[in-house]
Amino acid sequence: MNNCSPEKLALIATQIAIEISKGKSIEQLNTIKNVINQISSVLSTIICERINEKFDKR
Repeated sequence: MNNCSPEKLALIATQIAIEISKGKSIEQLNTIKNVINQISSVLSTIICERINEKFDKR
């Protein structure tokens, strides 16, 4: 992923969303969205903690 441009990452994300949404109801899509949002929140917390740990070691 480090070698991907922002534009390519956006296209990949769009394709994933399109594939996930195929054949799903609004309720199913909303549940999937909520799970992905939760994953994003947890990843943000992990990133912040790792940054803090990095600065604490200095």
